[in-house]
Amino acid sequence: MPHEQYAKLADIYDCLMAGIDYEEWADYLEQLLERYSASADRIADLACGTGNTTLPLAARGYEVYGIDIAPAMLAKARQKAGEQGLAPVFLEQDMRGLELPVPMDLVTSYHDGLNYIISPDDLCLVFKKAYNSLRPGGLFIFDMNAVEKLSGAGGVTTFADDEDMSLIWETSYDREADIWEIRLTGFVKQGGLYEKFVETHREKAYKSEEILSFLKEAGFIVRDVFHGFSFDLPRHDTRRIFYVAQKTDR
Repeated sequence: MPHEQYAKLADIYDCLMAGIDYEEWADYLEQLLERYSASADRIADLACGTGNTTLPLAARGYEVYGIDIAPAMLAKARQKAGEQGLAPVFLEQDMRGLELPVPMDLVTSYHDGLNYIISPDDLCLVFKKAYNSLRPGGLFIFDMNAVEKLSGAGGVTTFADDEDMSLIWETSYDREADIWEIRLTGFVKQGGLYEKFVETHREKAYKSEEILSFLKEAGFIVRDVFHGFSFDLPRHDTRRIFYVAQKTDR
């Protein structure tokens, strides 16, 4: 999971994500907290990227720690926080070596961040790190891309083009390893010229049974599994699955 793959993507990431309502994501999180009668004054947001999931929580008064492996992404997050007059703490860390200064009430990870952990052993380690970062009774809430979403995405080339940039996504899917690879080629306008970059991203599709097993191995009690942004059970066509796990009170 080398952070260099985000070096150029950080410059255009917010443009690519412009259609996502991150306030809605924060709303859903608060609905989940209410559902479990949970207080979460202090939150760690893993794989926070440019802060799109972190900043709405900071704006609502939570003490938030945004964690990401990519310094270029964190630089954008800090810049946006300053522009909005917000003061979350951003830390450059690999999730597999997560070390937080204080216990958290809630740990989150959104938007495919955990799909980038392509080793099952590493994902187990991340879950254990999340568990150790929580106070007793704290919650771990995250989403994962469903297998159907990733496995249906191979062998496709997609283009996006405007005055400032041209992007080409070439995807492939390794069905034996359940790994989706995205090769992103971009031409981004810099003054009167266009700068080319190429980045390769890899995500792993995990079955729900695997995720549940890893959570239990880490010590969590699994509270619920939901079809994204609802309180419904996942369906055969669910693209985004949310998991709610709780640290035991011991």
